[in-house]
Amino acid sequence: MSPTLVAIVVFVLVGAAHLLVPRLHTNRSRARLLARCRAARAVVITFDDGPGRLLTPLVVRRLGEAGVPATFFVLGNNVRGNEDVVEAIVAAGHEIGSHGDQHVHHVWSWPWAGLLDTHAAWRRLHDLTGLDAPRIPFRPPYGKLNLLSWLWVLWHRTPVAMWTHDSYDTAQGADVAPEALAASLRDAGGGVVLLHDFDRSIPHADQKVLAKLDAVLALREHGFRFLRVGELLAAGR
Repeated sequence: MSPTLVAIVVFVLVGAAHLLVPRLHTNRSRARLLARCRAARAVVITFDDGPGRLLTPLVVRRLGEAGVPATFFVLGNNVRGNEDVVEAIVAAGHEIGSHGDQHVHHVWSWPWAGLLDTHAAWRRLHDLTGLDAPRIPFRPPYGKLNLLSWLWVLWHRTPVAMWTHDSYDTAQGADVAPEALAASLRDAGGGVVLLHDFDRSIPHADQKVLAKLDAVLALREHGFRFLRVGELLAAGR
């Protein structure tokens, strides 16, 4: 085999590992989360991309009225200037997770960019909360990791927390009605639902998020438990 052919084969294998190994891990994570939710008849409400100065307090208030905990996967960049919002989330009994710093796509960027973004978010959250940031739940932006960033979080024993049910509250050209979202969770026996609490300029975006949240909260009437991500992960150990 010529050196050129060897180089091509090595390049293809490394590229495949760079993309496929983390994808297999995240897919397995989704399956495990769904299995744990079914076993506990649990729903886990999660919010990404916040905190939002306007929407997050509305969400926290609605959760407080229902007596239900949630996990907020905050962006380090959005924490800046909203430290008091994060403190209010924690004070209300909710869990803080990391969603990176600048919402870097780990696949469509330089291999080390996702790692650096993850580390920057950990440092910012540690400074704010005092938490051992690499140990708190981490949700990679877009649900994507590359081989380098996957090895990085694996080495730090960071729990990677995906979702099982997307609310499509930020999707363009796709949506799911609040009742349909709740029905899919009910029919699945539970799950981890993805919502977003960052402020946006789209008209009535906050009402859309709150309507979907209310529909999920109504699952209390069907006997579902509501857990934080950390509680769900601990239940499977």
